[in-house]
Amino acid sequence: MSEIKKVFYNIFWQNQSCQNLFMLSKEELLETTTIGEGENAFSYSLPRITLSNSHESEDAVHDTIKFRTETQNIFLDGSLEAKVEFFKPIIEGYYDKHFRKSFEKLFNDFDKKGLSLLFKAITILSDNENREKNSIKFLKEYGFISHNIDSFKAIQNNFEQNLVPKKGNDLINEQTINTFFEGIKFIKELYVNYSYKKLYNTNQILVNTLSSEDNFASRIKLFHLLYDNKIITASAEDSFIECSHCDYGTYKGVFQLRINPSKLKDLRCPVCSKELTYFVPYELNKDIYSIVKSKDGLLLDAYCNILDTQKYQYKTNLKFLNNIEVDCIFSDANFTYVVEVKMYKLNTDTNKLKSKIREHFGKLLIDIKRLYQLPEFKTKDLKPILLVNVIDSNLVKEIEAELKEKNTGIISQNSRILNLNLLMIRNQNSNQY
Repeated sequence: MSEIKKVFYNIFWQNQSCQNLFMLSKEELLETTTIGEGENAFSYSLPRITLSNSHESEDAVHDTIKFRTETQNIFLDGSLEAKVEFFKPIIEGYYDKHFRKSFEKLFNDFDKKGLSLLFKAITILSDNENREKNSIKFLKEYGFISHNIDSFKAIQNNFEQNLVPKKGNDLINEQTINTFFEGIKFIKELYVNYSYKKLYNTNQILVNTLSSEDNFASRIKLFHLLYDNKIITASAEDSFIECSHCDYGTYKGVFQLRINPSKLKDLRCPVCSKELTYFVPYELNKDIYSIVKSKDGLLLDAYCNILDTQKYQYKTNLKFLNNIEVDCIFSDANFTYVVEVKMYKLNTDTNKLKSKIREHFGKLLIDIKRLYQLPEFKTKDLKPILLVNVIDSNLVKEIEAELKEKNTGIISQNSRILNLNLLMIRNQNSNQY
């Protein structure tokens, strides 16, 4: 095990907020982007965690930021469209004046001569010795360049002259330059507003993605520990800061910040001295990121960490009968434990979560019955465990009791549905898994 993993688990097992945080699915924990919709949707998660002091339950702050950004986008869209419309006739006029006749002649000849014209062009390009001379001749023939040009260098110089701002230049002049840079400014503003909107709409705003076991202070303390011990570091990505108390635009900016999360509360508006609204990304250590983004997230790795400390010999990701994959299997003196690990999105309806657990519990029972048919398992006493990332232990116990009441068979009664908290309690009470 790497040193950084040892550091991480030292914090993880002693800090309930850390356990709650890293039991989130990777889509909820990390900055995640989804492309497409439905069955064709593709999601990827980056090693970034965003901290903010704004969240949807704080209507005054969150709604202020939300509607300010959306209002600004409406005006920016209109302004950018006007800039595009300004350039459209200029570019069309330049094309009509300098290139329309040349392209029309080229297309007419292509319609008449077809492949012979294409082969002529290929011949010119493939003739290394005479390529420049024949290319110049071809371009002159169709009027793309004037007759006094006799080299590629002369074409380059002529093109550069056309791009030099000067009086009478119908493409590059004072007005078009000013409009161009205004357009660049609008594009920058659109990017900032789009990024801002993406941040306040995402569920990766983790300072205030609080479970019932956490509070704001405990989460801030956790991020301080993670930062102080190099589990998270300052990101090279932009941070967004705005004063929601002052009028729009009074104090708003995109910054590069290298700051301990515990000091974010000290960010104050220089105008009104009140707390700023911030969206600050932090980079997750690559070793921890590789665990979080794996199929079973941090849950399986944390479970294996427990087994390692207890000196159990275990195997992971084993396949049987072609379509049964066992996430983890190990034995003690009496039993063989077959562990199925499931990471769910926790920001979902409770009934939907229960339905998923029922489904996976049923599949686990079927898989155990099939494993008993194999020679290596016929004489073993199998103990199935469905290990889930659900933080609410009472909910897990409720579902387990309900399923055991409906499934009275031996395999079902020998099975357990556990989260990390119940697992640790069970181990402490019975010294077994």
